[in-house]
Amino acid sequence: MFRAQHGGMDVAVIGATGFVGGHLVPYLAAKGHRVRAISRSGSLRARWADAVTAHPADVETGAGLDDALRGADALVHLVAIPRESGGRTFEEVNVRGVGRAVAAARQAGVRRVVHLSVLGAAEDPKLRYLHSKWRGEQVVRDSGLEWVILRPSLLFGEGDGFFNLVKVTLTWWSPGVVAIPGDGSARFQPLSVEDLALAVERCLVEDDRAGSVYELGGPDYLAYRQIVERVMEVTGKRRLKLNMPIPLISALTAVTDRVLPIFPVSHDQISSLQRPNYTELEAFRTAFGVEPRPFDISYLA
Repeated sequence: MFRAQHGGMDVAVIGATGFVGGHLVPYLAAKGHRVRAISRSGSLRARWADAVTAHPADVETGAGLDDALRGADALVHLVAIPRESGGRTFEEVNVRGVGRAVAAARQAGVRRVVHLSVLGAAEDPKLRYLHSKWRGEQVVRDSGLEWVILRPSLLFGEGDGFFNLVKVTLTWWSPGVVAIPGDGSARFQPLSVEDLALAVERCLVEDDRAGSVYELGGPDYLAYRQIVERVMEVTGKRRLKLNMPIPLISALTAVTDRVLPIFPVSHDQISSLQRPNYTELEAFRTAFGVEPRPFDISYLA
């Protein structure tokens, strides 16, 4: 094991102040690693340990990456955008941003990169986000580094994106009625962000994981309708669930993308529902020998 040889690794985490990074950084520090928390702001969170140092860098320009990665043993790349806004594009962040990060890692002598992708990453240009994630994976595969790619389903935990978005949708965009795409049967397999942190750490320190792609999910399948019901149960929000044909929602979001960019869901995200967002129920236990945590979004209350 790389860790055993070095008594803890020097790990650079790009995207350290985001949702996943906010949980991963303290987990790695608790495991005895020295962590470089890399973000555009270069900020530290109050609860992070002394083993964490902050480094400013930007994957969209490459600024600061060389300095931030110099001398690191490994890189965890977390930065991605799920929809385009504010001038940030899938191409610059999810594809070229990955390329800039791995090029800097290679130049810095980094040995291993663990890259966070998503379930459903696809070689299909019509699904723009999922295609950008697939292309980012190819950049990692071709990097010349030891690589591991993780493809989780929806991630839950304090500060998450998806389940908090459902809550926001119920609060501000669903006065009495909430739209359910299609029949609401689109299937997901939510995974705890804490379990993802465990997976990342194992993939950093265990040599035989190099060159692997892991599709990961939690212990249960949940349909979209069930997820909305669970969010309503936790938050105490009561709404009538109205099934809407996918073509109708798709046409609506094609318009809101142009005239109402703050609308909670994009046209591309609706299109992505056609891709499976689940894997085998025992996938996590098979890969890491640990039973993943049950779905729990009580923090939304």
